[in-house]
Amino acid sequence: MEDSGSWIWDDYNNDTILNTNNNVCENVTNHWLYFIFTGYLLPIISPRVRDWFKETINSIKNSEVGGKVVTLTEYGFDKIQDIENDSEMKEFIKRMVKSKRPGLLIQEKIYDKLTEEFSGKGGGKSWRYLNKIINNSHNIGTEFARP
Repeated sequence: MEDSGSWIWDDYNNDTILNTNNNVCENVTNHWLYFIFTGYLLPIISPRVRDWFKETINSIKNSEVGGKVVTLTEYGFDKIQDIENDSEMKEFIKRMVKSKRPGLLIQEKIYDKLTEEFSGKGGGKSWRYLNKIINNSHNIGTEFARP
């Protein structure tokens, strides 16, 4: 082969990989960066941690807590539930429905009933239950097919 001054994959493959330990997986998993990534950095990437960061950054940007301001995460839901304000919870639920099921039309009476259940007064129901109602209930509103 003529030397063109650049490396060739076959030369790299033969010289580098075949002359060293062929077990690449073992080399990677025994490396200290792998342990740092899986032990410290990977949990940061989890959805719950990302939601927490979103809500924290949103709280820093906006000094108020309201149904139109908080993120549509469990942490935002908890903040609205903590202030026990029916109108803010109603705004939050409307945003949730618009985000998760954009073609769903719900009457104001249904929104008022959901607000009473989730507003935080008298305990309030959970984030998971709200998601279950919005995602799975077909009797809370009318679904329009979007073109």
